[in-house]
Amino acid sequence: MLDPQSPELKVADYNSTLQLTQALEARGDFQYKGIHKLVLIIGDWTEKYVANKILPNTEQLARELTLDKERVSAYLKEMTARHNPPLVKKICMVDYNPTGDSSDGRITSFLRLITVFARPSQTDAGSSHRYVDGVNLTSFSSIQRWVKEKRQFPGKENFQRWVYDCIDNNKLSETYASSEIGNLFQDTFDVTPVLKQTTINIHLKPVLKKLVDNRTLYFYRNENALSPGNRSVFYYNIHDEIIARLEAYKKYLVEKIIPELQRIGVLGNFSEQDLENTRSIATQVLPFLSPAYGDQKTAVEELLSLIHFEEEEKDKKEKEEKKAKLSELLDYIKSANRLVDLNYLRFRGEAIGEEIRNLIINHDMILHAEFADKKSLYTFVLHKECINGAIETAKRVNIATGNDTEIRVLAKMNIRDFLESREASSQFEKLEYSSLFKYLPFITRFFRSIFGNVMVHRFEAEEIRARLAAEQNKKVLEAKTKAAQEEKVRLAERRIKDKEAAEATAKARAVAAMAASSSENSPSRSAASPEQDAETKQMLTSVLDILDHAWNGGEYPDRNYLVQALGGSQDENTVINFLKKNAKKEIHSFMVRNQEEQYSFPVLVTRRFLKKNGRGLLDKAKKIVDEQKNAGMPEQEKFDFYISLEDFLNRTLPKI
Repeated sequence: MLDPQSPELKVADYNSTLQLTQALEARGDFQYKGIHKLVLIIGDWTEKYVANKILPNTEQLARELTLDKERVSAYLKEMTARHNPPLVKKICMVDYNPTGDSSDGRITSFLRLITVFARPSQTDAGSSHRYVDGVNLTSFSSIQRWVKEKRQFPGKENFQRWVYDCIDNNKLSETYASSEIGNLFQDTFDVTPVLKQTTINIHLKPVLKKLVDNRTLYFYRNENALSPGNRSVFYYNIHDEIIARLEAYKKYLVEKIIPELQRIGVLGNFSEQDLENTRSIATQVLPFLSPAYGDQKTAVEELLSLIHFEEEEKDKKEKEEKKAKLSELLDYIKSANRLVDLNYLRFRGEAIGEEIRNLIINHDMILHAEFADKKSLYTFVLHKECINGAIETAKRVNIATGNDTEIRVLAKMNIRDFLESREASSQFEKLEYSSLFKYLPFITRFFRSIFGNVMVHRFEAEEIRARLAAEQNKKVLEAKTKAAQEEKVRLAERRIKDKEAAEATAKARAVAAMAASSSENSPSRSAASPEQDAETKQMLTSVLDILDHAWNGGEYPDRNYLVQALGGSQDENTVINFLKKNAKKEIHSFMVRNQEEQYSFPVLVTRRFLKKNGRGLLDKAKKIVDEQKNAGMPEQEKFDFYISLEDFLNRTLPKI
């Protein structure tokens, strides 16, 4: 909101203005003839503003004053620009023209700037706040109407080309909504930088704020932007356009920025899966973009600020897919009209995931129960509208096969609580009691069968239920424990396979690059071919990956470890020569004191590992050294290693 007491809204005292203009007009050179009447006319229009919300522009004033437009403009510039505070307040108003050329949807086809003037009276206490605020509201309404009714998006392809060109030319700010709207407020009466800034402060900024509050524009601050014009970012708050901008930034990152960084050797290769994770890839790239990259760096920063739109879009799509899948599965469960085992439930030929299983189980219209036998654990579900059908099916199965599993599951679901009538509940209870007969002791069953009394008393049923429930709970627990152990084994096997695959890939790359490096005949690196340079970089990346993998795994590699990790296809001298020639700046080393047998050669560690984990490693080393110093029986080998590591890090980290 505008501050009514802002100096930029102040105007000269009304009586003083009249006296000054009267004196100017009284001069003998006739240079200011009519200027006093001009002030009176503007004052008359201003008094009527409260009723009609209209202020005069240059053409209207020229007609009333019966002077040519150029002279009136000169008078107005004299009164608005050469006096502080001004004698007359110049106000910028954006007017909407509904009959503009609708073929292109451009802002200038429907919106135009009209400069109007006000001469606040004595009741306004020397402030033009009332009139500026009212005109800003008109400008806001005009721009909002154009955005909603007439603005046309140029299309994704044209928009992306435009964004690309602006990034390449360091003119990214021209793609902002604030730039397009700001061009409307370029007023010919702003003849000095101070007047231009005043127009921005009292007109453009308040209008933009209203558009943001009204959600016509989307706004955020990018404090890290190099250029002030890129720090306040305004987009049209149209979801598809923001997604199109995000895709343009992402495409520019993948097609232009990443290849350039890979060419100079600061980035490795990325898989298709890596490139799908926009947040991760942009976070990795941003530290390598110096201020020299200009708007390329700004585009990546904005990409990270906008990435939540992509993530929300993905979440929304996933939720819609899950909702549709859940609805289809619920319809199937309902149509089954009986118990359904989730282990065998399929969605378009594929097993359902754990999340969908949980959604089905927790649905308001679903009853569920777990049941285990000697082989497996089953999760049965039943639609609440299918209880009667499930009872009939369970009864038929029990009569035909003697299998009472479905009756046990229905009882475990407490379906009697959902039966509509007492009679239906009683019928199910009789069915359950009859199925429990086989669980009676043999003698009891034998004599009752002889006398035709095939029934179970209530007290017997309660006892049998309790016994069966205890047995069932035990089986369920055993089945879950077994499943958890099998899953643990599967995960461990998968990790081992992934690790072996990664190591095999690294070895293959390293061996190939090592062979290429060792076969170079010329001692001068500058004479190497581009292919050899690429292979050398690939080899170096593989060596760095091996060392980092060792440190991440709690191992402390030396030259022997590296030779062994490379598969033994290269001898120690070849490896050492390669490191001396190509890895002086990328690999650091340190000796462990008093441990020549355990650590015969220097321990190797990469620069990038220290850059990422050095501070944490130093804190760990200091902690362990202090613990060993205070321990009653210190571990000498551990103490020697970590005090050597601490000394090395203290010397090395400040240089990185």
